[in-house]
Amino acid sequence: TFCSWNVKGINEPIKRGKVLAQLNRMKTDIIYLQETHLKKDAQYRLTANWISRVYHSSFTHKSRGVAILIRKGIQFKHSSIIEDPEGRYIIVTGELYSKVNIYGPN
Repeated sequence: TFCSWNVKGINEPIKRGKVLAQLNRMKTDIIYLQETHLKKDAQYRLTANWISRVYHSSFTHKSRGVAILIRKGIQFKHSSIIEDPEGRYIIVTGELYSKVNIYGPN
């Protein structure tokens, strides 16, 4: 299953834990997150024991940011990744699917 969610920031540990727990309960296989507000060096915060891969595009400030999370057991091998330096999209292509995640402000 796929899920797209504008999380409106997941820097706060309690909110991040609730979001990841909900996604795990939903048994979501591929997750597209928008507005993660995580800096590049904070990408590890999106990991969990049920997630095998995290692809993240961030901005220099705690704003914007998109991510693609892939559940363990989903066979996906990426062949290319294109990250927007402004944290608005990430394009991941591979053997199973091509995934695109775009956030456009109002």
